[in-house]
Amino acid sequence: MKVLPDVMLEKSKQFQKLAWVGMTEIQSAMLVNELYLPVSLDVGVNLADNNRGIHMSRLYQLHQSEILGRNLSKDQLQKFTKACLQSHEAISDFTSVKLKLQWPMQTRSLKSDLAGFRQYPIQFIFEQSTSGFFTWLQFEILYSSTCPQSAGVSMEVIKAEREQSMNPAQTFERLAATPHAQRSRAVIKLSLKDFSQTKVTELIGSAESSLGTPVQTTVKKIDEMEFARLNANNLMFCEDAARKLANSLASQPEVIGFSVYCEHQESLHPHNASSLIAKNYSNPVVMSFSSHT
Repeated sequence: MKVLPDVMLEKSKQFQKLAWVGMTEIQSAMLVNELYLPVSLDVGVNLADNNRGIHMSRLYQLHQSEILGRNLSKDQLQKFTKACLQSHEAISDFTSVKLKLQWPMQTRSLKSDLAGFRQYPIQFIFEQSTSGFFTWLQFEILYSSTCPQSAGVSMEVIKAEREQSMNPAQTFERLAATPHAQRSRAVIKLSLKDFSQTKVTELIGSAESSLGTPVQTTVKKIDEMEFARLNANNLMFCEDAARKLANSLASQPEVIGFSVYCEHQESLHPHNASSLIAKNYSNPVVMSFSSHT
């Protein structure tokens, strides 16, 4: 059988270096919280001058042996990135991997303790170079935000209605005005010293707790009453939400730096109210997260 020449090994001064080349959106699966979950994988390396291309099949085969069906852990991902770099060591000195998946978490209602289930959009980015191994994490949470201004305005209307009533002791069948609230989201990006599956779950839970009004799953009337109380006790503009999250993340020993984007999807306006806060945060060298998703 005639062996065909490997055109990927061609050399030429016309071939400029590339910051990254590889594969995106590889369909895979990993073990997370004892569940096999679908994972979207991007993997690639940089490419030195004078080299035409890389062997993508090597990266895919390494994915099959080191990622597919494996437990998601720092050790496993570091082993994978090192193997990818070694597979192209003559032409590359940097590799990066992005994992995208839905992070599963069980929930409990506020008062009735009913079980529910949530999935959180999450991304990991891992980079391996001669400088070391680096980890980034991004996740998104949903919460309710009641506007402090609308709460104040509502109280003014209610007071005015009562003062104008001929009978100050009169009870009203409906509220004269209600504050407006909106479903809101926060996109949190972290550079981490270390991570584990337990720590990821804890970071999500801590972020939700700092806001006080995460969205609920299964509820009864007693849970809705508690949710209304929590909204009244946690009035916040998007600026307030960003600061709450920043303060929570600053206290986490595993967190090197962070970027927090909050978006309040207004019920008063056809546009959103948004804010961004960051501290000691630097984006990955390549394959950076998109701005706010």
